[in-house]
Amino acid sequence: MMLTARLLNDIAWTSEDDVEDPQIVGSKSANAFGLHDTLGNVWEWCWDFLDPARYGDYRVFRGGGFADKPWSVRASTRRGGAPGMSHPDVGLRFARGSFSTGHAAQGWSAKSDIERGRISGALPSGWTPRRQS
Repeated sequence: MMLTARLLNDIAWTSEDDVEDPQIVGSKSANAFGLHDTLGNVWEWCWDFLDPARYGDYRVFRGGGFADKPWSVRASTRRGGAPGMSHPDVGLRFARGSFSTGHAAQGWSAKSDIERGRISGALPSGWTPRRQS
Protein backbone atom coordinates (compact mmCIF):
# COMPACT_ATOMS: atom_id res chain seq x y z
CA MET A 1 0.00 0.00 0.00
CA MET A 2 1.46 3.35 -0.98
CA LEU A 3 0.98 6.15 1.54
CA THR A 4 -0.12 9.52 0.23
CA ALA A 5 2.10 12.39 1.42
CA ARG A 6 0.19 15.37 2.81
CA LEU A 7 1.43 18.91 2.86
CA LEU A 8 2.68 20.03 6.28
CA ASN A 9 0.15 22.84 6.48
CA ASP A 10 -2.65 20.27 6.12
CA ILE A 11 -1.51 18.19 9.12
CA ALA A 12 0.47 20.51 11.44
CA TRP A 13 0.04 23.85 13.24
CA THR A 14 3.11 26.05 12.63
CA SER A 15 4.03 29.73 12.86
CA GLU A 16 2.46 30.22 9.42
CA ASP A 17 -0.96 29.61 10.99
CA ASP A 18 -0.49 32.70 13.18
CA VAL A 19 -1.96 31.13 16.33
CA GLU A 20 -0.81 31.98 19.84
CA ASP A 21 -1.85 28.85 21.75
CA PRO A 22 -2.05 25.09 21.21
CA GLN A 23 -5.01 24.12 19.08
CA ILE A 24 -7.61 21.39 19.69
CA VAL A 25 -6.20 17.99 18.73
CA GLY A 26 -7.60 16.75 15.44
CA SER A 27 -8.38 20.22 14.06
CA LYS A 28 -6.20 19.49 11.05
CA SER A 29 -6.09 16.39 8.85
CA ALA A 30 -4.54 13.15 10.06
CA ASN A 31 -1.13 12.19 8.70
CA ALA A 32 -0.63 9.26 6.30
CA PHE A 33 -0.78 6.87 9.29
CA GLY A 34 -4.11 8.24 10.49
CA LEU A 35 -2.58 10.06 13.48
CA HIS A 36 -3.33 13.66 14.44
CA ASP A 37 -0.88 16.27 15.76
CA THR A 38 2.29 14.18 15.68
CA LEU A 39 4.02 17.23 14.17
CA GLY A 40 3.38 20.85 15.05
CA ASN A 41 0.81 22.15 17.52
CA VAL A 42 2.91 21.20 20.59
CA TRP A 43 6.31 19.61 21.01
CA GLU A 44 6.03 16.04 22.24
CA TRP A 45 7.76 15.36 25.59
CA CYS A 46 9.73 12.10 25.15
CA TRP A 47 11.25 9.62 27.56
CA ASP A 48 14.83 9.80 26.22
CA PHE A 49 17.46 12.15 27.64
CA LEU A 50 18.62 15.14 25.59
CA ASP A 51 22.32 14.82 26.50
CA PRO A 52 22.81 13.73 30.13
CA ALA A 53 26.48 14.72 30.37
CA ARG A 54 25.62 18.26 29.31
CA TYR A 55 22.02 18.80 30.44
CA GLY A 56 21.47 16.34 33.32
CA ASP A 57 17.90 15.06 33.43
CA TYR A 58 16.57 17.16 30.52
CA ARG A 59 14.22 15.10 28.37
CA VAL A 60 13.86 15.35 24.59
CA PHE A 61 11.03 17.24 22.92
CA ARG A 62 10.24 16.29 19.30
CA GLY A 63 8.04 17.40 16.45
CA GLY A 64 7.91 21.18 16.71
CA GLY A 65 5.14 23.44 17.91
CA PHE A 66 2.63 26.05 16.79
CA ALA A 67 5.18 28.89 17.10
CA ASP A 68 7.92 27.18 15.06
CA LYS A 69 8.82 27.80 11.44
CA PRO A 70 7.69 24.99 9.11
CA TRP A 71 11.29 23.91 8.38
CA SER A 72 11.71 22.91 12.05
CA VAL A 73 8.38 21.10 12.41
CA ARG A 74 9.52 17.52 11.82
CA ALA A 75 10.10 14.37 13.86
CA SER A 76 13.89 14.68 13.68
CA THR A 77 13.96 18.12 15.33
CA ARG A 78 15.00 17.93 18.99
CA ARG A 79 14.70 20.37 21.83
CA GLY A 80 14.67 19.65 25.53
CA GLY A 81 13.79 20.71 29.03
CA ALA A 82 14.09 19.63 32.63
CA PRO A 83 11.26 17.98 34.54
CA GLY A 84 9.27 20.65 36.35
CA MET A 85 9.84 23.35 33.73
CA SER A 86 6.79 24.94 32.16
CA HIS A 87 6.52 25.30 28.38
CA PRO A 88 3.33 26.56 26.70
CA ASP A 89 4.17 24.66 23.52
CA VAL A 90 5.05 21.22 24.98
CA GLY A 91 2.58 18.35 25.30
CA LEU A 92 2.57 14.68 26.06
CA ARG A 93 1.40 11.72 24.02
CA PHE A 94 0.49 8.61 25.94
CA ALA A 95 1.54 5.42 24.23
CA ARG A 96 1.03 1.87 25.32
CA GLY A 97 3.73 -0.68 24.72
CA SER A 98 4.83 -4.03 25.96
CA PHE A 99 8.32 -4.24 27.36
CA SER A 100 10.08 -7.23 28.85
CA THR A 101 11.49 -5.17 31.73
CA GLY A 102 10.13 -2.39 33.86
CA HIS A 103 13.14 -0.18 33.04
CA ALA A 104 12.78 0.03 29.27
CA ALA A 105 10.77 2.42 27.17
CA GLN A 106 10.97 3.04 23.44
CA GLY A 107 14.44 1.58 23.12
CA TRP A 108 15.89 3.30 26.19
CA SER A 109 16.91 1.48 29.35
CA ALA A 110 18.64 2.62 32.53
CA LYS A 111 20.94 -0.41 32.39
CA SER A 112 22.16 0.43 28.86
CA ASP A 113 22.64 4.08 29.79
CA ILE A 114 24.79 3.11 32.79
CA GLU A 115 26.85 0.68 30.68
CA ARG A 116 27.48 3.38 28.06
CA GLY A 117 28.60 5.70 30.86
CA ARG A 118 31.49 3.35 31.59
CA ILE A 119 32.95 3.63 28.07
CA SER A 120 36.38 5.20 28.01
CA GLY A 121 38.24 6.50 24.99
CA ALA A 122 36.83 8.03 21.82
CA LEU A 123 33.05 8.35 21.61
CA PRO A 124 30.91 8.78 18.50
CA SER A 125 30.67 12.42 17.39
CA GLY A 126 27.96 14.34 19.24
CA TRP A 127 27.29 11.55 21.73
CA THR A 128 27.90 11.87 25.43
CA PRO A 129 27.03 9.06 27.82
CA ARG A 130 25.52 9.60 31.22
CA ARG A 131 28.24 9.75 33.87
CA GLN A 132 27.55 8.23 37.26
CA SER A 133 28.49 10.47 40.19
